[in-house]
Amino acid sequence: MGNKQVMHRFRQVTRRLLGCLALGLAGCVGPDAPPVLVRSVYVQETIRAPSPALALCGDVIHDTSVRVLQSRGYVAATEPAGADAILYAAWSARPVSAGIPVGKVSLRLTLVDRSGRVLGSFVVISDAQASFLSKERIADLVREGVGMLGR
Repeated sequence: MGNKQVMHRFRQVTRRLLGCLALGLAGCVGPDAPPVLVRSVYVQETIRAPSPALALCGDVIHDTSVRVLQSRGYVAATEPAGADAILYAAWSARPVSAGIPVGKVSLRLTLVDRSGRVLGSFVVISDAQASFLSKERIADLVREGVGMLGR
């Protein structure tokens, strides 16, 4: 038997095995989780503020989120136990490095249902210099970000 015949048969066997494997695994994908009806949302206090100035903006983030959710028809829950979902807001900071004299900050909003499944997550502020962020600017960006949740 020549080398070409062995390789030809090897290819045929490999293709058949891969075809059978693909057919066998095609039914292994589980169904998507059913959609969750969210009527009430608890807005968690903002965490991990990288500076005292941004920590003072926590109330702005919280209050703006609550107002936007209420304007979209959601009930603002006063306790996490009474909510269908929780909205988390978390700061992250990129440290000051040699080439970049000012650290950059980001703010992420994440909506999580009671079971812990993430319903939506958006970066509201991405790699911005903290010194350029006013309370008004943060409120505008949060308003825009919360408006995108649930779409």
